[in-house]
Amino acid sequence: MACLLALSSSCRKDNKNTEEQINGNLKESIESENGITYKLFKNKDATVFKGILVMGSGNNENNPTAGSLDGAAETDLCRKAAEGGYAAAIVQYRKTPGNANAESWNTSARMIGEDYDKCIVAISGKYGIDKTKSVVGGFSFASYMLFSDISANATLSYCKGVLAACGGSGAWNAQNFKIPIYAINCSGNNEGEYYGKSLYDQIPANSPVKAKSEGVTDNTCNTHCGGSWTDKMYAKMVSWLI
Repeated sequence: MACLLALSSSCRKDNKNTEEQINGNLKESIESENGITYKLFKNKDATVFKGILVMGSGNNENNPTAGSLDGAAETDLCRKAAEGGYAAAIVQYRKTPGNANAESWNTSARMIGEDYDKCIVAISGKYGIDKTKSVVGGFSFASYMLFSDISANATLSYCKGVLAACGGSGAWNAQNFKIPIYAINCSGNNEGEYYGKSLYDQIPANSPVKAKSEGVTDNTCNTHCGGSWTDKMYAKMVSWLI
């Protein structure tokens, strides 16, 4: 009786799902599977999906927290992907050591890559989607971490590409990217020596990921993460998942 009166989430049979809402044709839910929590976006009536998109939030690289599930840019892109027939998610990656030194930076990148992988595997298993039909992406901190992870580790090597907004990386990383990248940044040199078009230019011509990669430096903005890039990032994701 108390359960019926309270209508609380603790009375649900599936306590893995902590929040769910319907926005038009989309269902948005926070799910915990495979040791990871993520916010999923999908068409509320869909049973078949074209692929998987997993995005990650920015953070304070000096003292990062767990990844946020509520970023506006990540939400906009995930909603557009869900409307297009994909299963999209924002991953709540773990709190990492940050970037105090090279070791902590590399550890952070590895942890981020592992958490994206856990999220993809969870969605793939739960919704019957081939995990190789997946794209990962992020803004700012998450982009930096993904650039590092896909050059040093093979955890996400099955993915079709990385959508990376307002992040940067180094020449060595670009020479060792294991999957294609889409790097998009404002002008103004906010993300270090190599970002956007200049990062793409560092990928060797004979790299197997070069042809499907792209770098864009947006001259309509000159601040960190100051552009509006949902449509551009979505279009690149679609091209990878055809």
